Amino acid sequence: MTEVRSFVGLASYYRRFVKNISSNATHLTRLTKKKVPFEWIEKCEESFQKLKTLLTTTQN
Repeated sequence: MTEVRSFVGLASYYRRFVKNISSNATHLTRLTKKKVPFEWIEKCEESFQKLKTLLTTTQN
């Protein structure tokens, strides 16, 4: 849980430089809410991989 929260925080820091960060982080952000069971589903993995790609590639 802490790792997910940290990663979402990192991604949020760069949202003014990278388009669509917030929309791609929705499934991960949901996991950080209180009283939500932690279930790493396929959508979470897709969001995580997409965010990693957005954060590590050059934007035009």
